[in-house]
Amino acid sequence: MLKLEEVKNFLRVDSDEDDALILSLITTGKVLVEDIIRKPLTEFENIPEPINQAVLIIVGTLYEERQVSKSDKEGLSLKDTLDLVRRMLFAYRQEKF
Repeated sequence: MLKLEEVKNFLRVDSDEDDALILSLITTGKVLVEDIIRKPLTEFENIPEPINQAVLIIVGTLYEERQVSKSDKEGLSLKDTLDLVRRMLFAYRQEKF
């Protein structure tokens, strides 16, 4: 699936200082995506690009929102991000686990 360097490039992070945090957010993004599609990502022979993009969007939002109060922030909230991701992943969603 996504590698640390790919995600750091997406986030525009050059240092190694946040590597542990970013790896943790990748795991969180995968879990959220699996919950939405109701299917383990390991069942895909090749991960579809919309799924990779959904994980990137989740990681990006969680990374950017980690220390920002809502009154200072413009853009999508976490709720809006998850709504967007649900729409992106609708085609991959199983009826149940």
